[in-house]
Amino acid sequence: MKRILVVYFSQSGQLKNILQSLVKPLIEAGHKIHFEEIKVVEKYPFPWSAFEFFNAFPETFMQKPMALESFSVASSGDFDLVILGYQPWFLTPSRPISSFLQSVEGKKMLNGKSVITILGCRNMWLGAQEKVKQKLIEANAKLIGHVALIDKSGNLTSLVTILRWMLAGKKEPFWIFPAAGVSARDVEHSRAFGESIKKAIESNEFGSLQDHFLSEGAIEIKPNLVLMERRGQKSFSIWSKFVAAGGNAQSTGRKIRVYVFMFLLPTMIIILTPLLWILSAIMLTVKRKHIVKEIAYFKQTTLRERAKTV
Repeated sequence: MKRILVVYFSQSGQLKNILQSLVKPLIEAGHKIHFEEIKVVEKYPFPWSAFEFFNAFPETFMQKPMALESFSVASSGDFDLVILGYQPWFLTPSRPISSFLQSVEGKKMLNGKSVITILGCRNMWLGAQEKVKQKLIEANAKLIGHVALIDKSGNLTSLVTILRWMLAGKKEPFWIFPAAGVSARDVEHSRAFGESIKKAIESNEFGSLQDHFLSEGAIEIKPNLVLMERRGQKSFSIWSKFVAAGGNAQSTGRKIRVYVFMFLLPTMIIILTPLLWILSAIMLTVKRKHIVKEIAYFKQTTLRERAKTV
């Protein structure tokens, strides 16, 4: 019997459902699973107000740690594997997750452990995963597998449905729009990744785990989103400093800057999406080998040497 720690943060419950589906084969095989939910001292609202969500942007993107509630005694035990479930916020791991990864307690849980990351999100997660890779290295943990479950609707369609879900708490289909988030079919399919984990942990052979994940459809990357993320990371670096310069979270200067960002971000997504579709088509023709190489890189678990700081 193996002992597996599942650490996660989930507001809507979607990620928890994904993780519960994933670990079913492990539970059925008799392995011991402990779920540890990350809880923040100052709770985030759900549904959010638009201002509260965008006001969380600077500290999230800058990965500023926030206070977390104490973890359970059970989470400090000796585990054979850690599964980390998270969501990207603003092209960065959510602030509760980045706080966990930087905390003394979190580093103790991860130290020397093999880790599998599982995320559920709208569609853009590449930069967030790079930041998680870096934090795992700093915690002396080894990333052995990654699964990214996304909303497979079009970029503009999923923008509408996710905003409705976050700001109104309504996930169900409406008008011509599908249900928000990762589909129920993909949530159920995450069981297949659990089967791969079960085989790997029982044979103590993790070298080919990511290949097995990929054969089960663990990661789908669209070339236009690679380009959009690259530009997004650069612009968010500038915008986060602009908003944070307005003062504390409730100051008048900060509020004005948040409203400016809140208006411009969705506008730019709407404008840039068709342009980047065209640009990505051109890039696939002109620099096909480079784009294909980039996609292959993001599908595996190592971190580029130039990105490492330790």
